[in-house]
Amino acid sequence: MSPVSDDTENEPDRPADIPASLTVNPPFTEEARPGETGDPEDPLSAMERLIAAGERTGALAHARETASAREAEWWSAGLVASLAHCVIDLGEPGEAATLIEALLEEGRASARALTVLARARSLEGRHAEALEALNEASHLDGRSAEVLLALGAARMAAGDTARAIAELERVLRISTGENAQQADERAEAHFRLGEAWASLDEPERAARHFRSSQGEDASDRRGAGTRLAELEAQPAPTKASAAYVRALFDGYAPRYDGHMVETLAYRGPALLREAADRAGVPAGAPHDAIDLGCGTGLSGAAFNDICRTMLGVDLSPRMCAAAEASGFYSRVIAGELVATLDAEAGPFSLAIACDTVIYLGDLAPLFTSLAAKLAQDGWFVFSTEKSDGVSEEAALRGFEVGPTRRFRHTESYLRWLGSRFGFALVSLDTGMLRTEKRAPVESFVCVMRKM
Repeated sequence: MSPVSDDTENEPDRPADIPASLTVNPPFTEEARPGETGDPEDPLSAMERLIAAGERTGALAHARETASAREAEWWSAGLVASLAHCVIDLGEPGEAATLIEALLEEGRASARALTVLARARSLEGRHAEALEALNEASHLDGRSAEVLLALGAARMAAGDTARAIAELERVLRISTGENAQQADERAEAHFRLGEAWASLDEPERAARHFRSSQGEDASDRRGAGTRLAELEAQPAPTKASAAYVRALFDGYAPRYDGHMVETLAYRGPALLREAADRAGVPAGAPHDAIDLGCGTGLSGAAFNDICRTMLGVDLSPRMCAAAEASGFYSRVIAGELVATLDAEAGPFSLAIACDTVIYLGDLAPLFTSLAAKLAQDGWFVFSTEKSDGVSEEAALRGFEVGPTRRFRHTESYLRWLGSRFGFALVSLDTGMLRTEKRAPVESFVCVMRKM
């Protein structure tokens, strides 16, 4: 799994954080999600299949055609809103706005559709028009937590922090029930209030809301634990929450390949393959491999020619769907890395982890599993962001949370891991796997062999 980071200063979304489009407006209707209807003609399922297969042009055309089918029995404003959300995930907010603006002109836009429209407009920098759509949504459903959360997000984007806080506090007054949906609404409101107060340099108030968000959502889908560590309100976690990573990459999957390769000049899989070749990983003997954090399959493409079988593992179901569609994997499993590795029979002769351990600070559990599941003389090829070890956190633990809320590891820690778990360090190089805000990100590219 590879990091989300943007190389354009004008991009309104903040990809180091969980995308607001996922938390404010779930991408699918509550009635049915892709793959759950049992109907191969279900428009949302068809949209997801096109996205997973990398058929970007086809997915956009499908969304337009479905949105225009006004008289079909299955058509609804909610369906169009969900399709528009998928289009936002594809990185086309203007196209998404066009789909819903057609409903607005006909007087058929629901409150939920208007919140999606506001999200699309906000991503285009059209903040005043986003607020206009949300004001209309509030007239339709003034006690909707979804609308109020979207209003808070839009006001934050427009720089109106005081009114954003007021909208978010209204959510806490409205969503007082004990059901899961209202607990999630409170978790979202608290997280956004934490961000708002942090932006006003009020760390104590921010920390209180981040803790409350954690209390409402034990899975920490929004990454409140990491935000608390940044505020020095609690020690840094030893890994990013699985729910946070899953949600983050589910939203990023549709535009992942194009954004990473074309925008961020991403070379991670190629650099890992080059390091593997230099280190002597056998190319003539096909491997039984596991790709830890397979993403959409970029590492599968880089290592496919030396693998007899390749198991892909990723937390994000959307990433897994794309990896399956790539054709490079024998199997793909959506699950947590260590738990999946422990459950597999193995042994594997090759393990790959390209920009995956940046979401795992403490690597001892992963190395414990690898030591058990890699064959004798098996190879582990991986990358991580480089820490210089200067900070107190890095000096004490061997890893630290970087400014983009990802983990960085020290050279001494990686060497210790190899020695502790029975791996010979074959090579440890530095490389620039990608750029971030037009600056290269220095990373370690490491090859180890199980002894």
